[in-house]
Amino acid sequence: MGSWVTLSALGVEFAVALEGVGEADARQFVEAWQWCGARSTDSVPRGATIIRAAVDDGRSGRGASGGDRGAARGDDRGVAAAEPGSGAREQRITAHSYRALADHLSGLITRLAIDERRGDLLMFHAGGVADPETGAVIAFIGPSGRGKTTASIALGSVFDYVTDETLAVRDDLEVIAYGKPLSVKPAPPEAFKDQVSPTALGLNRPGAVPLRLVGVVMLDRQASFEAERLPSVRPVGVAESVEELVPQISYLPERERPLQRLVEVLGACGGLQQVTYGEAATLPEVFAKLFAAAAARGAGAGVADDVGAAESGGRATATGAGEVDARGGVEGLQASYIDAVRDGEALVVLSGTTVRVLGGIAPTIVEETSGAALTMAEVVRRVVEVHGSPGGADAGELVAAAVQELTEIGLLKVVGAK
Repeated sequence: MGSWVTLSALGVEFAVALEGVGEADARQFVEAWQWCGARSTDSVPRGATIIRAAVDDGRSGRGASGGDRGAARGDDRGVAAAEPGSGAREQRITAHSYRALADHLSGLITRLAIDERRGDLLMFHAGGVADPETGAVIAFIGPSGRGKTTASIALGSVFDYVTDETLAVRDDLEVIAYGKPLSVKPAPPEAFKDQVSPTALGLNRPGAVPLRLVGVVMLDRQASFEAERLPSVRPVGVAESVEELVPQISYLPERERPLQRLVEVLGACGGLQQVTYGEAATLPEVFAKLFAAAAARGAGAGVADDVGAAESGGRATATGAGEVDARGGVEGLQASYIDAVRDGEALVVLSGTTVRVLGGIAPTIVEETSGAALTMAEVVRRVVEVHGSPGGADAGELVAAAVQELTEIGLLKVVGAK
């Protein structure tokens, strides 16, 4: 075999040097990544990200292809953290066994690919399968341990396997297939997962038809769910789901209009849904119905170019010092956040990497102060205009309390001076 293995992940080219790895394990690595174009070669493609991956059996006292005592302890002592190599696009990783090395290589390749595409792709921490005839794709989202890989195996043997880890979507809803090896848990006491090729698991490979996102579901596996019972499906609102959903989207805050764009994508896919189930084997029948429903409504036909400010809550913009001074130096309040969207009476706000769901009068305060700064008196007046008089309570005191809380969490800032 050649000294390098080249492959492509999410459109990012990699060249992996396997050092201290036996011939059989090197072949297994190529086979596992076959759907990502893996091949053995003696040269490194121009511009490829280089990963030097080594098995160091001197630390564990085992052969390069043997087991890993660190793995049996259920910790990460069998793997040294990846670190930059001598070049700007070079990484190094060392493990005590091939199994540990392959497991961590899978995660490293995925993370590096996500980093490279962070500016131009919406990337869900999700599995995905496609309708073989139409290329329609349904993403199923869930954090690690939620059952995405098991679901991918069950669904990928009926539909086309797109990915079990990262589902990448362009702005026009085109999906980039990422047919990485599936990370399958071995029997205890092994801690590191086996990296198994989709072919070895009998999964179906997408054909030439373009892939397009038509549905997004959140997996909700319940151990108490009857094994033979069909999964239940229900729509999920943005406010209800966003605190779990946003952490499963890579680099969302760095995208333009992140929440608004996310809502547009979900809307084009018929809205977010939750699938509650007990066994992955029951999922294909439900997904067949989801594909049919998406086709009937024409899901994924396009994404709106914009969302009205009245619906979305707009995007915060800082008021310049000159504008504050023009008010005579009066202290004002101004919203400070990345993006926000309305969901009924609630306002979902993204600030930094934190997402919050605001209720009561807080959405009005944030929305009204998202443009030019307002004085406290102006904020009180506008809150009363929207919500009415609080009856026997003092509107000024209620607004002041809400303003203080919003200021403490960084969604409001004080500008100007008295």
